[in-house]
Amino acid sequence: MPAWLNLPNALSVSRVAVLPLMVHAMAGSHRTLLLALVAWVALSDFFDGLAARWLGQVSDIGKALDPAADKICALVLSAALVIYTDFPAWGMILLYAKDGLIALGGWIISRRERVPVMPNFWGKAATFAEMVAFFVFAFDLEPLKRDALWTMTGFVVVSFVSYAAIFLAVARGRRRVADIVAAYGSYGLPRGDRVRERWIRGLILALCAGLLLRLAWLIATHWTTLRVLG
Repeated sequence: MPAWLNLPNALSVSRVAVLPLMVHAMAGSHRTLLLALVAWVALSDFFDGLAARWLGQVSDIGKALDPAADKICALVLSAALVIYTDFPAWGMILLYAKDGLIALGGWIISRRERVPVMPNFWGKAATFAEMVAFFVFAFDLEPLKRDALWTMTGFVVVSFVSYAAIFLAVARGRRRVADIVAAYGSYGLPRGDRVRERWIRGLILALCAGLLLRLAWLIATHWTTLRVLG
């Protein structure tokens, strides 16, 4: 069996494979089916990286396949949101522009060393925020829409800026792609215990905690008006 044909890569591919069903569920307002598919996409996105590390099946193909699957999901689902919900068109354009430019930049700099540029934390955080926004708009959770949309926008912008900085550093010869990839630890966080990196991790945790607490508060205060399966 080819080395690339493994469980982590299968999980990444499965996210793309269920996209037609997700669009069908949105178009037909099949919310139970949509909820199950959203749960599968979220869980597969979380466990493909863990499975690769646990099973010792980390590969260059897998490193490229995981973010590619995320980008395809974001592009297809944002278009579906514009068509079937009140998700703003500018949000879709923002995601298309960000993913298109990042993919182009990654392709350009990866050609130099034949090393795929792994997603950093901000790219992963943007993907998480996009999934939250998709869930909120797909299930028409009105009290959460503004927060989800602007949180997604903030993470998308920061993600793009972080990748643009990497592109410029590599293009100017200040850093190598291999060094950048080697500097990433779990979930794209920088390795090491230097003071600056500890501050970055603290900021990251604070942002994530703030987002989750804000969403939890909104859900609690609007519980009677939220109907995910209604």
